[in-house]
Amino acid sequence: MEALGWNRYGGWRIGIRSFDKKRYYYYAHLRQNRPYAEGLKEGDYVTAGDVIGYMGHTGYSDKENVNNIKTVHLHVGLQLIFDESQKDGNNEIWVDFYQLAGFLSGHRCEVERDDFTKEWDRRYDMRDPVVPDDSE
Repeated sequence: MEALGWNRYGGWRIGIRSFDKKRYYYYAHLRQNRPYAEGLKEGDYVTAGDVIGYMGHTGYSDKENVNNIKTVHLHVGLQLIFDESQKDGNNEIWVDFYQLAGFLSGHRCEVERDDFTKEWDRRYDMRDPVVPDDSE
């Protein structure tokens, strides 16, 4: 997890960099007041299927949680980074993620809701061999 917080354009947002540093995933316009999964913080490792945040309608405002957007939605971006000057420079390369989203929606990880905490979590554990195991 590389970025977590408020941005006047994206609202509550999350930025995740791949382990090889070549891809940056951006999720914006998250839910007001509690946009992220419980306990999520910058520096955390996340993997496919982890619940990281909740769709909302924040952003396009100088003040947190204030705008005229009524439709709940998610803005998703995928940036390719071949050298660090592309991360926040004039040579940024962004991929139209919405075609990929159609493919990914057909390969979802099941999640279930805890009615007491109102949080969501994956139904089945998954071990990605690239993610460091903190339990060892």
